Amino acid sequence: MDPTPPASGNDLTARPLLLRWQRLWPLLVSLAAFLGSLAGALRVGLRSTDGRLIYAVDDSYIHMAVARTWAEHSIWGCTPFHFSSSSSSLLWTFGLGVAYRALGVHDWTPLLLNVSFAVGTLVVANGSLARLGAQPLLRASALLGIVVAFPLAGMVLLGMEHILHVLLTIGFAAVAVETLTNPPESPRLVRRRTVALCVLGALLGASRYEGFFLVGLACLAFLVRRQVLRAVSIGAAALLPVVAFGVFSVANGSYFLPNPLMIKAVGENASMASALLKPFGSEDLAFLQNNRAMPILLGLGLLGALVHALARRGFWRPPVLFPLALAAMILLHGHFVFSPLFWVYRYDAYLVAFGIFVAAVVLVEMPSPGALPRGALPALLVASLVPIVADVREGLFPDAEIEGMQGTYREQYQTAEFIRRYYPSDAVIVNDLGAVTYSTQARILDLVGLGDIEPLVIMRRGPYTSRDVVAWTARYEPSIAIVSLNWSVVRPLIPSEWLRVAVVEVPPNRHPVGFFAVDRKQAWALRGAVAQHFGPLARTRGYRVKLRPPEEMDAEPQR
Repeated sequence: MDPTPPASGNDLTARPLLLRWQRLWPLLVSLAAFLGSLAGALRVGLRSTDGRLIYAVDDSYIHMAVARTWAEHSIWGCTPFHFSSSSSSLLWTFGLGVAYRALGVHDWTPLLLNVSFAVGTLVVANGSLARLGAQPLLRASALLGIVVAFPLAGMVLLGMEHILHVLLTIGFAAVAVETLTNPPESPRLVRRRTVALCVLGALLGASRYEGFFLVGLACLAFLVRRQVLRAVSIGAAALLPVVAFGVFSVANGSYFLPNPLMIKAVGENASMASALLKPFGSEDLAFLQNNRAMPILLGLGLLGALVHALARRGFWRPPVLFPLALAAMILLHGHFVFSPLFWVYRYDAYLVAFGIFVAAVVLVEMPSPGALPRGALPALLVASLVPIVADVREGLFPDAEIEGMQGTYREQYQTAEFIRRYYPSDAVIVNDLGAVTYSTQARILDLVGLGDIEPLVIMRRGPYTSRDVVAWTARYEPSIAIVSLNWSVVRPLIPSEWLRVAVVEVPPNRHPVGFFAVDRKQAWALRGAVAQHFGPLARTRGYRVKLRPPEEMDAEPQR
């Protein structure tokens, strides 16, 4: 006779609720931390921008400008005057354009999209860890680690594609590793997983070109498993969107790769082939030395994979494949991307977020000794990793992004307002084209080559000089130029015949912005416009306006 009493109806009802709570509470806690952090940051940020939603970097407005132009004029470019391959995230810009077409152009659209992608990232990470057997404490620690180390709230304020990239990275990696380690027996399930990987691979590569590192590693793994058709299908599907856009870009007189990649990643004078075949060397070492998180995650990834491979004498297991993928992605990213020094973390942050996720995967099977709850020790280890690879304070309250919002509002937004007010239909030369192309209908000419192809063509043929600037802009008959004088690469490009009419020093760091009359007939009007627009800001906001003395206005122009 079975001595165990039968379960009561209340017990049967309570058990599913308990299981559901165990699945959901790590997600709910991390969502609360993310939304609370974002709400606090938005409150402070909006207070510093007179209640206007301003994103922390001008680059955000480049994507928004391309999306707006495509939505309103069916032209892929920063301005409706011509095609320009100015966005390095095809999926993000296309998604913005679809939203603008469907719902109208709103400044809040990138923020709302990023909040939804952030929620999706936490949902996907939580579900993937649960399927791998991670206890609730470990999942909570990993999800909170992603919120802080990425950091999610700060990335929302940047208004760019990086959260979407992380979501697709974790999602693609989870499906790929599950397929590699648990081959489905049903032909129907085989097809479904292959289709899912093809779709996720295409989205991942289109979200950021760095996504091809993970897609390539997955294809290589499938080839090793002798799943040639699947590997080829995934690789071809991932390449399709960017190849199609590259062909479209070349047909419109631009390069195969977007202008930002040509300038930042491939280099001004290097060919794509030489960039892809360049040897590993000192630059790779410098990448690891200049980013404290990368060598730590690289070492932990290799160590975790080795320990699990030796312990079970098996290679095709999640605790081996995930950390190996992380280590390989770090090496490939450092070799090919060469993240710029400004806001460097936003380019590398997907590796940190993925590294926190992988750390949880590696520690899933670790037991908790003594009276500790299940998953407590692995959760503590993941939590201890976060302050080592990230700034916890910045992750919880993104001061840098709030300061960036204020800086963009004071410089790029005010520049855009100046052009919209005084030169709404003129040709204007700038070196920061995001806000001015998104917020105005002026004929913006980009001095550095993100919005216009001419500078990039000249750079790749030889030195780009001020005489080239005069030559390629002349046919547009520009009225004025507004140039950030603290850009060392920009100052040598200012032609001597431009008349510097005013310099506005933007608080709090006194960034100097030069206002030049390219057309000498515009000199007095430009001087008056600068005084009228920035004069009140000098009295109330701490701007410093230096106007050219009247007696020098008709003198020969000097740089």
